[in-house]
Amino acid sequence: MKHPAVAILEDLIRIPSVNPHYGEGAQGEMELSRYIERYCRDAGLAVSRQPVYDGRDNLIIELRTGHPESVLLFEAHMDTVSFGGMPDPLEPRCVDGRMYGRGACDTKGSLAAMMYAMAECAKRPEKLRSDLVLCAAVDEEHACGGILKFLELDLPVSAAVVGEPTDLHIVVAHKGCVRFAVTTHGKAAHSSVPHEGENAIVAMADVVSHLAREVTPRLKNIADPLCGPATLSIGTIHGGEQINIVPDRCTIRVDRRIVPGETPEGVWEQIRTELSAWCTSRGIRCTAEPLLLDWALDTPADDPVVQTARDAAVRLGLSPEPRGETYGSDASKLRGRKGIPSIVFGPGSIAQAHSADEWVAVADVERAAAFYMELAQSYRKP
Repeated sequence: MKHPAVAILEDLIRIPSVNPHYGEGAQGEMELSRYIERYCRDAGLAVSRQPVYDGRDNLIIELRTGHPESVLLFEAHMDTVSFGGMPDPLEPRCVDGRMYGRGACDTKGSLAAMMYAMAECAKRPEKLRSDLVLCAAVDEEHACGGILKFLELDLPVSAAVVGEPTDLHIVVAHKGCVRFAVTTHGKAAHSSVPHEGENAIVAMADVVSHLAREVTPRLKNIADPLCGPATLSIGTIHGGEQINIVPDRCTIRVDRRIVPGETPEGVWEQIRTELSAWCTSRGIRCTAEPLLLDWALDTPADDPVVQTARDAAVRLGLSPEPRGETYGSDASKLRGRKGIPSIVFGPGSIAQAHSADEWVAVADVERAAAFYMELAQSYRKP
């Protein structure tokens, strides 16, 4: 017999929720949110909408059990990346115990398991020692606008569990990032007289070499025992308009992953100051601007939500050891902005997220649902 959480997952996969950032015609999360709202209301849960963008709302689902002093938040995002080359992305297919479909792994598997857990807890609210809130958020795949808007509600959340593919491991730490753009400035001229211009691409070649050969190797000395070292990756480059014009501008976009113990503001200021000084010393005219400053996650292993999660994992035969990851999630916003102790936990592997054959193990969706229920029934703020 099919587990109810798996049936929910199949329904979620059938409903497109591609983030509008990933292509013209993408409709976003509204249709999916209507399904989630109906399901949760039918389960006796209180549901409200929080507008984030035009036609894109967070869903706030609440199960109040008479414990306002202890509130456990479940959070998972509704949006997915584009379909890419995935065949039949909206048709859930179960093959050899794997459920295929866009979002199956990232992160509709987690969302389905959380919805099921909330509905089951609503049948016996007297068994809970905390109030429960589920936030089904928009826009995680682009700018994290959903979770940032949710934080504006300033709800008294005691601890949080964010659903992302962790292979059913308890993640207490992950990297954050500082994304920024660097532009070198030159002087346009006809390519027949290049000496009359100043080539911004040539200047950028020096900047790229500096970042790759001098800045990146130093980052191995900035490391976290769970997350590994800080990293830097140059993701895009654009310069010049046509072949017979000396380019007067060239821009790169860079992703610097930060580790627990670093702050995004501090890292950005260091990058800006050092790069400006290096360019000035070599006569390169450049400007730099931040694109995204995001926190790392670092929840202490002895925090009550971690201890409760570890105990729940042991009871269910799952790994209780806290882990770190290299990717980011909405959990770092909860922890970084509001100090909310947060963990990340969910079915699936990050290796399948965004892939052309995205899948999640059906058994892991069932185990995740059991874990969320176990945690909901046992967590209590000290």
